[in-house]
Amino acid sequence: MIFVTLGTQRFQFDRVLKELDNLVESGKLSSDELEVQCVYSEYTPKNFKTFKLKPQDEIDEITDKADIIITHSGTGSIINSLKKQKKIIIIPRLKEYGEHVDSHQLELAEVFHEKYKIPVVKDMSTLYDEIQNIDNYKPKKWEENNQGLIKALENDIDKLL
Repeated sequence: MIFVTLGTQRFQFDRVLKELDNLVESGKLSSDELEVQCVYSEYTPKNFKTFKLKPQDEIDEITDKADIIITHSGTGSIINSLKKQKKIIIIPRLKEYGEHVDSHQLELAEVFHEKYKIPVVKDMSTLYDEIQNIDNYKPKKWEENNQGLIKALENDIDKLL
């Protein structure tokens, strides 16, 4: 099962929904293998269902059952998935697509990629390839009090301010 969590930002993230719709329509993915959390969107998928919000314990159950987590570049979603040693693909929200006010999620994704080698998808045409190659990704365990990651995140946040 693939859990797709697109966060709760008040911006659409339609390019992900459209690509997933295309992958289901083309038979590359099955709607039965997708659990998709999407709070805000302008696009309504034709080939799979989404849900907006669920209690955290239900999100934890979905995460536990998932083979793959596809997530926006939200630190909470990424860290929770790392703690559970899940195979993760990050798709950062980008300003150029109207998905956020700036592209800080790309910077965060790059920090997690550097430290944890998590695949990052910037171009949606590569999403299926990353799903297909996910077995090459060996999740690293989250390190509590990870000072290197915290410092890198702080530096990136300072650049944004």
